Amino acid sequence: PVKVYCGDWSGLEGDASGTVTLGGARVYLCFFQNQDADNPNEFVQSDISVSGSTITVTVHNHMAVTNGRFIIIYS
Repeated sequence: PVKVYCGDWSGLEGDASGTVTLGGARVYLCFFQNQDADNPNEFVQSDISVSGSTITVTVHNHMAVTNGRFIIIYS
């Protein structure tokens, strides 16, 4: 069975990268999106690391985001 982890996020340009740690071994979708009016629907870079049964997702703050959304589908 797959699990879904989703929510809102924000950050400023130059902020330290944000990290999410989940229990699982596979990532099927990892999607971070900036929905601010001045950057509509811009995709945001993230890195995924899987070690054993731990998934670590890191999102990099390369711009100011106040209205970000994310979804991670994993198992």
